[in-house]
Amino acid sequence: MNFNKFKIMWDKLMEAPQVSRVLLNNTGDMYVHPKRMEIFKYIEGHKFKPVIMTTNGAAMDYVPKIDYIVISFNGGTKESYEYTTGLDFDKTVKTIKSFYSDLGKIPCEIDCLMWEGNKGTEKALEKLWADFPGRIRLSYKYDNQMQEDYTLKEYKRSDRIYCDYLDMLSIMPDGKVVSCAHDFEAVTDFGNIFTESVEDLIVNKNRLAKQEEHRKGVFTGLCEKCNYNTSIVGRIRYVR
Repeated sequence: MNFNKFKIMWDKLMEAPQVSRVLLNNTGDMYVHPKRMEIFKYIEGHKFKPVIMTTNGAAMDYVPKIDYIVISFNGGTKESYEYTTGLDFDKTVKTIKSFYSDLGKIPCEIDCLMWEGNKGTEKALEKLWADFPGRIRLSYKYDNQMQEDYTLKEYKRSDRIYCDYLDMLSIMPDGKVVSCAHDFEAVTDFGNIFTESVEDLIVNKNRLAKQEEHRKGVFTGLCEKCNYNTSIVGRIRYVR
């Protein structure tokens, strides 16, 4: 999404009373956007409701003045982290730590997704980030969506619930609103932020139909094999 389009979208979201907060991530990471600095500065000057960003921190070069930052760091050791993410462990750790002074000025947390590929590294993770200026969270809800489930055995759940993504507006780079951040190919169609009002997007017939399906415990299309919509109860632990 180019910068001018972003401003149009942003202003719509800020003005809409139906939108309570904005998450700066959908299917990607803000730090890979070529116009990220312009976008960050625009957000800082036009932020009228809570703004949250999740990032892996690998390409972090600025800490925007927003309300909450979640750094996804999936592994407590070099081996487990690189196996899980494919990123350079030492470089990413160094990058994140270099921004401690700025991260310390806003609420932030390290979030580690625990699974079979990094099990048993919790203590190493806690030691690695002992000086982190925020919280440290362990998530045992392995949301691998439509693929093989590598959730640790003791944390697996089969009972499915209404998906909270359906209460959000997941916006793709072309403005298309889709069902959720797991619709990587944008096969669902809940309207477009550039051609419709937020009010119309909220009552989009496809969106309402999908919400009703989930309320009835019916999961079709992308939702059929997705394991995101299971409860987080008992599967989230803060170690600090």
